[in-house]
Amino acid sequence: MAEIPIRETFWNIPPWAVVAVYAGGLAALALFAWGTWRRVRLWREGGPEMRWDRPAERLGRVVREVLLQTRILSQSYPGVMHAAMFWGFLALFTGTALATIDWEIARLLFDARLLKGPFYLAFEVTLDLFGLFLLVGLGMACWRRFVRRPARLEPAGRFAYALAMLFAIALTGFLIEACRLAATQPWWGPWSPAGWAIGQGLTAAGATEGVLRGAHFGLWLAHAALVFAFIALVPHTYFAHLVATPLNIFFAKLGPRGALAKIENLEEQETFGVAELGQFSWKRRLDFDACTECGRCHDVCCSQLSGSALSPKRVIGKLKRTMHAPDGATRPLHGELISPQELWACTTCMACVQECPARIDIVDTIVDLRRHLALAEGAFPSSAAVTLQNIQRLGNPWGLDPADRLKWAAGLEVPVLAPEQPVEYLYWVGCSAAYDTRNQKIARALVKILERAGVSFGVMAEERCHGEVGRRLGEEYLYQTAAGENIANLRKYAFRRIVTHCPHCFNTLRNEYPQFEGGRFEVVHHSELIADLLGAGRIRPTLPAARTVAFHDPCYLGRQNGVFEAPRASLAAVPGASMLELPRNRARGVCCGGGGGQSWLEVEARKRINVIRTEEIVASGAQTVAVGCPFCLAMLDAGRKAVGAEDQLHLKADAELVAAGLE
Repeated sequence: MAEIPIRETFWNIPPWAVVAVYAGGLAALALFAWGTWRRVRLWREGGPEMRWDRPAERLGRVVREVLLQTRILSQSYPGVMHAAMFWGFLALFTGTALATIDWEIARLLFDARLLKGPFYLAFEVTLDLFGLFLLVGLGMACWRRFVRRPARLEPAGRFAYALAMLFAIALTGFLIEACRLAATQPWWGPWSPAGWAIGQGLTAAGATEGVLRGAHFGLWLAHAALVFAFIALVPHTYFAHLVATPLNIFFAKLGPRGALAKIENLEEQETFGVAELGQFSWKRRLDFDACTECGRCHDVCCSQLSGSALSPKRVIGKLKRTMHAPDGATRPLHGELISPQELWACTTCMACVQECPARIDIVDTIVDLRRHLALAEGAFPSSAAVTLQNIQRLGNPWGLDPADRLKWAAGLEVPVLAPEQPVEYLYWVGCSAAYDTRNQKIARALVKILERAGVSFGVMAEERCHGEVGRRLGEEYLYQTAAGENIANLRKYAFRRIVTHCPHCFNTLRNEYPQFEGGRFEVVHHSELIADLLGAGRIRPTLPAARTVAFHDPCYLGRQNGVFEAPRASLAAVPGASMLELPRNRARGVCCGGGGGQSWLEVEARKRINVIRTEEIVASGAQTVAVGCPFCLAMLDAGRKAVGAEDQLHLKADAELVAAGLE
């Protein structure tokens, strides 16, 4: 028995089998390379898209989200399950690569061995532990997919085959090790705890050395065949996401999550949006192959929760299957494949994008498909068509008189900007606060706060709807026209920042107007400004104005722009306010159902999204729900009426609660 522990790479393996395994490995790699090349060629058939910027930042994200599994681990059971499988598989792959380097490079070229002594013992312990992690993860996956069967997962045979192949690879690896240790009985055997324990069992069962050697050789051949089959099949099967998902994470959007891509040279375009798969960019095609079919997007989609036609998982799945069909590039996407009901049901809340471990741009894909319906076919739902006509003709979605836009400020000394009078803040009021009676109270509350803090501000007489609802509904032409007009008017005045009342205004002016010449401004949401004024001591609420308060996170403020703390800090400063967090909050908050044009659409659903959210708020025990968005205010107000909670649940804007606390 050798005194120094050392890796016996081809113990009990005849030379012909060694040659065969290398030949098989090369063949498997060739098939892998060929399949991967076919996938890459399919992706590159898409249109151009710039995704090569900031490579260091992109690599850092791959390290965090692929190697460290941070995004996957955001959910406990599936996160631990997938991380155990991934890290187990990665460790075994790394161990095999290191063993090859040790045998074929260090031994042959340098007459040295890497895998010997204490390092080899640590190597054996590590691989055994990670091999067990892999088996545990596979067991968890089988239990979840085929026993518990959550609605978001498909218990199909192809997943059973995939899990079975990985299980067989891991199990044969342990059995090979067990036979070798039982036959040779090295003193360091316990350093391979799983293999040694199985080997002890085989010895106790009466297995002789001849039987162990025969079993070892047969299992070794079977293990090699399974590994090579797996490698060869990766780009041709469900396992393709092992290549596509890390690439997709590398090439994922780095800019603001809430910014949709601009259609350049709009008036010169011959086609609009996406009608055929061939019109998607290469990155969007990569999106489809990167989908792991985990169903996280399906679980968090508020439209799916309401029982509407939309499931983001099904949309991406249908596009993926179409992409790989022989006639996929020219097959029509609209109609039988993806219905208008699916597309119009999306609230663009970005919950699906937030949860997707592969960082698939699901909402961008849906809007691209909407753009074809809107610009090429004019196929809007009737209520949306009226809204868009109102924005085009009169500058607001209700079709009200533009001359009445400043009537909300009657009785207040609200400064109207003049080109020769610089101010610190331009207050972008927004259509809701300008025209809706309920939201006008919020605008007046914000004016009170600004005046008490001594903030230099003014409003713009030429303000009109920024057109965001048009862009989300696919009417890019209307949006670009509105953006051009607003930017030209904004450039007339001297101000340091824009403060917005509505998160949709905030997102549009901050993240999307910079796509146009002269459209870059510093923009803050009113909750951020209020938090800054409180922090600087420029305002001090002293009058009790609330009881138990829960803040409902607007999608376009929180999930899409990362503003979570400012409104909570403002509310916490109000005397009498006892803060309570809703069960689903911050980045995982539930949409009110008003985004993506939904406030002007009638979508068939089992239960309206705003009702679902209101029921959750009522069940939380909150006496007051604070909001920072006019859409949320309107939708939750309708929700509390629908559930009969008008007297039980008070609905206030965060600015109103702060203003009420001022003397």
